[in-house]
Amino acid sequence: MSVAVTSADGTHIPLLEAELLRWVGSGDSLLELACLDALFPPGKLLRPILCMESAKAVGGTADQVLAFAAGIECLHVASLIHDDIVDQDPVRRGRASTAQQYGIAEALVAGDGLSMAGIAALLSGGPAERVLHAARVTVEALRHMCQGIMRETEIRGDLTCGVPTVLNVMQAKTSALTGAACQAGAILAGATPEQDRALRTYGEHLGMAFQIRDDLLPYTAEDQITGKTAISDVANLQPTLPVLLAYEVADKADRDRLTTVFHGDPDPVTAHRDILAVLTRTGALTKAAQMASSRAEQAHVALTGLPDALRLAELATSAADRQR
Repeated sequence: MSVAVTSADGTHIPLLEAELLRWVGSGDSLLELACLDALFPPGKLLRPILCMESAKAVGGTADQVLAFAAGIECLHVASLIHDDIVDQDPVRRGRASTAQQYGIAEALVAGDGLSMAGIAALLSGGPAERVLHAARVTVEALRHMCQGIMRETEIRGDLTCGVPTVLNVMQAKTSALTGAACQAGAILAGATPEQDRALRTYGEHLGMAFQIRDDLLPYTAEDQITGKTAISDVANLQPTLPVLLAYEVADKADRDRLTTVFHGDPDPVTAHRDILAVLTRTGALTKAAQMASSRAEQAHVALTGLPDALRLAELATSAADRQR
């Protein structure tokens, strides 16, 4: 299977590409084909790049954590496969999701297969004490991710769940793993406890900025830019951050419009249009964007004192400003 990977980060991508292929295979079986289809062409590879750059930020090298970083990406993509099944999303990264292309049963197995490959990569080498510590940090983050995904299903259709609830979901579902990726890279590179805590804090704030922007994209970007259907959250009645921010300050008429969308089973395209109008009128889009920027700034602050954190600082800025 030929894989072409392009990215703004030309340093790490070829290394990660080769390492992912080493752990997943070249497509000699249906399982390998489904796993490779989910992995390539890759997304932003944010988590493995964070792992590698965090190692560099404390004086280590990207090569020290390459296998571990690839393992994190396998585990992350496995969660996306299962997430698309939960959401019944037919599109991922601008093309058919694994479940849409191969079937639900095959997608479930592919997600499990990628998880196993990821765990094997995490534990593949390095000083045993560091590897065990980094693996524990990562697995704990994945446990929180599962809790966040389950909580997300529980609040579907509930406009009264509140902004703090959805922020907690973001923390568990996204922020925990981005923080763990940074902390693991630092641990594997022999960072001091103060350095690995700083990088964990950085990663968690960056993850929140990234996820807040992700919630905004269905209302600020075209489908062909975001790579997923803009009406997905609406179709699943998922109360995302901008919707809950709008609901908090909306007048009765706009609250009634949102309630109609979340309880009246309208056409998703019409619902998306109506929600966008409410988000615009209430200033929710601006408020959410400000929250993303605030988190990115807190990520920048966490990097203070680290010897080589320029690339991490750039990633924090791009997470807050991204349009795709």
